[in-house]
Amino acid sequence: MMFSIGMGAVIFSVILIILFFGKSIGLSMLLFFIPFSYFFIYILEKNNKIQNPKAKVLLIPILLLSSTYFIYDNSFFNNINLIIIPTLFSFMILGLLGENFQINVDTIAKIIETFFNPLSFIEESTIKFVDCIKEKIKLNIKINNEEKMKKIVKAILITIPIVLVIIILLSTADEVFASIFKGIYNQIINVFYDINIFTLFLKIFFIIISFFYLIGLFYYFCFKYEIINEEYKKIKIDDNFTIKLVLISLNIIYLIFCYIQIKSLFMRNTTLNYAHYARQGFFQLMIVSIINLITILIAKKREQKNKFINYMSLLMIAFTFIIVISASIRMYFYESAYGYTLLRLLVYCTLFAESILFIPTILYILDKKVNLPKMYFTIIITIYICMNFANFDNIIAKRNVNRYLETGKIDLYYLKNKTGADAINQILRILESPTDTDNVKEETSRYLKETYNIINKENMDFRDFNISKIFAKNLIRKELQVNK
Repeated sequence: MMFSIGMGAVIFSVILIILFFGKSIGLSMLLFFIPFSYFFIYILEKNNKIQNPKAKVLLIPILLLSSTYFIYDNSFFNNINLIIIPTLFSFMILGLLGENFQINVDTIAKIIETFFNPLSFIEESTIKFVDCIKEKIKLNIKINNEEKMKKIVKAILITIPIVLVIIILLSTADEVFASIFKGIYNQIINVFYDINIFTLFLKIFFIIISFFYLIGLFYYFCFKYEIINEEYKKIKIDDNFTIKLVLISLNIIYLIFCYIQIKSLFMRNTTLNYAHYARQGFFQLMIVSIINLITILIAKKREQKNKFINYMSLLMIAFTFIIVISASIRMYFYESAYGYTLLRLLVYCTLFAESILFIPTILYILDKKVNLPKMYFTIIITIYICMNFANFDNIIAKRNVNRYLETGKIDLYYLKNKTGADAINQILRILESPTDTDNVKEETSRYLKETYNIINKENMDFRDFNISKIFAKNLIRKELQVNK
């Protein structure tokens, strides 16, 4: 098995450099994770390390998120998924090994350790792999005696000159046949001609680094990883006066705040400028709602059977839900006045996710048998995947262009610099506007030409293939041909 692990490290280190070195990420992410996941699970199964096969279900979000790199062109999610995908993969491997995760610092520590612990086993795993190779070579030498080797060498030395003579004769007899071998010869020459020594050195260097890390990673999980079953002692507080006082105080404050929200924001009963009043505080309210959720979980964990604390926690959830609605309404009015951005859309998603998390939290407070960490994880990952496939750049561009067509106001700088190819089909609609405020059409046309030239120069191959960029390129080309 050590030989398979070592060869797997060699193969995937080469694949890693071929797919990602010097290229933007596209289809390459999916092409890497499909065989890598299969191989990792295979070596774990061969070593009888898998205790919970159900953890394989995490392959679904891993592969879905990997596929977004060639479907969409959203730089925000592309960057953050470089952290999310390896983290999910780590969760899957640990889950397969039988780890039970809890909502605590230890879970975060376990995830971090999976990335750094393999470094400690690089030397040991490499030595064992080299020993395996030596054994293989010795075995082959015993099987393949000197007579067989002489026959092989003799056959090669006779065959090559004959083949070369025949190819030369046939090439002189037929030009089409000659052109085939001439093309192959030119391609071989071009490969060597185009080699950049510095680039070649970097590739070899990164292949070696990748190999050392991957062989340490495979070796660590197959042979060295152990689950430490620690019995966590529940924190017992005989005097729960502090928890009660905190919950009562916060609920009184939220009661007053929610009354003001219902009266002023929802019913529009305020002497202040309503637009100004509505367009402030949504970030603060979002943070407050998250703090409330954490407070409820801590209080429940410390006092499992206290009915008063349960009632206060449920009341806080009700107030928190009103705060979430208030923050959403404020964000809506803010967007209406200043336009739509990724950050503002993420606020909606965060508030929505938090609202969904209230459901298992309520069940947890009511002492229903729920696996809270699992439910939280499932809800958050599901929403996050939906966010990745929602095509945010397209939504943002569509809303901003609709706003421009209705009001003549648009933040074209944001659309040009903060959105990718996903937004092109919506930005093209600006050219359909009957009016041209502040030369927006001219600036848009110039931006589209620049984008077309950038995409055209990328020379995409299978590694950085991206559907959104191809689609945008065709749309712009069609528009430019119409306007010629």
